[in-house]
Amino acid sequence: MSNGNKKLNLFFLNNAFLGSFNNTQDIPNNNLPECCFIGRSNVGKSSIINAITRTKNLAKTSKTPGRTQSANLFEINKKINIVDLPGYGYAKVSKKINNELIELIESYILERKNLVNIYVLIDCKVGLKESDLDFFDFLLSIEKRFSIILTKTDKCSFNFIANQNKNIKTHMENYKKKFNQIFLTSNKNKEGILDVQKDIINLAL
Repeated sequence: MSNGNKKLNLFFLNNAFLGSFNNTQDIPNNNLPECCFIGRSNVGKSSIINAITRTKNLAKTSKTPGRTQSANLFEINKKINIVDLPGYGYAKVSKKINNELIELIESYILERKNLVNIYVLIDCKVGLKESDLDFFDFLLSIEKRFSIILTKTDKCSFNFIANQNKNIKTHMENYKKKFNQIFLTSNKNKEGILDVQKDIINLAL
C-alpha cells in the first residue's frame, strides 16, 4: 500500500458516530462540511460507508430493506461529516412511515446549510428506476449538486457494467448542471472506494 493510500485510510479511520436523528432540526451543526449517502432501500449505503471509513460496523447494515429510518451522522477526522439517510422507494413500510421518511429526506437536503454534496447510490444489477429519476428531478429543482455511486459491481460482468454506466451517463444529460460524476464501486473487492475517499477529502478542503 502506498503512503498516499495509508494517509487516506488513516484520515477515515479517525471517525465517530454522533447519533441518529428523526428530525433535521435535531441534527447538531458542528460547522463542518457535510456529504450524505442516499438511494433506494437495500442499495448498500451503510456497507459503503463502512468500506470508505475502513470501519467494519460504523454504520449498521441489514439484509432487511427499509431498516434505516433516521439520519445517521458520522464525523470524519474532525474535518467533514457523512450522513447515512433512509432509503427511498421501499413499498413495504406503512404510508405513515413512508411519508415521515420522505419528509426527513427532503427537509434534510433543503435545510442543511453545510451540505456540499449528495452521493446517490444505484445498484449496478438493477440500474436506474423511476424513483431515482424522481429524486434527481427533486435535486435539480432545488439546485443541489450530486454524484452517483454504482454499487455491487463485483456481481456484474464487465460488459454489463459498461452498459449501465453508459445508460446512466445518457440520463445525466438532463441533469448536467448539477451532476458531478459516476463512481463504479464494490464493497467486496474495494473497487472504486479509493476514488470516493479522495472525492470526500476534496470536499473537506
